[in-house]
Amino acid sequence: MRAYVLCGGFGTRLSAVLQGSQKAVVDIHGRPFLALVLAELKQAGVSQAVLCAHYRADQLAELLPSLMAETGLDLQIVDEEQPMGTGGAILHALQQVPPEGRFLVLNADTWLDRGAYRLAMTAPGDVLVGVEVDDRSRYGSLQCAEDLQLLALNEKGLSGPGMVNAGVYAFTADALQHSVVQPCSMEQDILPMLIRRRSLKACAYSGPFIDIGTPDALNAFKSGFEEAIQP
Repeated sequence: MRAYVLCGGFGTRLSAVLQGSQKAVVDIHGRPFLALVLAELKQAGVSQAVLCAHYRADQLAELLPSLMAETGLDLQIVDEEQPMGTGGAILHALQQVPPEGRFLVLNADTWLDRGAYRLAMTAPGDVLVGVEVDDRSRYGSLQCAEDLQLLALNEKGLSGPGMVNAGVYAFTADALQHSVVQPCSMEQDILPMLIRRRSLKACAYSGPFIDIGTPDALNAFKSGFEEAIQP
């Protein structure tokens, strides 16, 4: 199976830490964060990954041989000339490297273990991985029916415990084939379209979930690094 990995963000909230570097390759005790994510994909059964890049795509290109050697994945980069948003980046990558079957989509700045990817890979139809958290305020929370049919995505800001979008998706090969390649958002455009079609379900994941998008979250991940990557 192939995974499309969103690596194009500017990392604005981490700018003081990154100092112009690519967020996905931030150093975690001598290894780029992206290498840890890709290693989990490999363990889940993914064989190929497309890195959807824009900002500092040159860094990803420079690291590509070592990432391939370390993870054993067949990797390639699709570079956007202009930023296209999370949805546009995926549509552009699918146009450049069409899927050969069911495929994964994920964010390069979020740590989940291989169980999340296996869950999405083996679920039927189009799915979004959801995870229960104590405080939903940083994330988009999910409104689901009893059978986990996704009814709505709520904007960030709702507080209290609940299920949120973990940023991992699995789609059938033709799920997005009629979408126009243009700048758009995964959360605000593509996912609502699939919800309107009633073709998107959530699957519940209960493993580690760490978004490294803030300095505090990044430091917390580094502190618990050994525990986080236990096989």
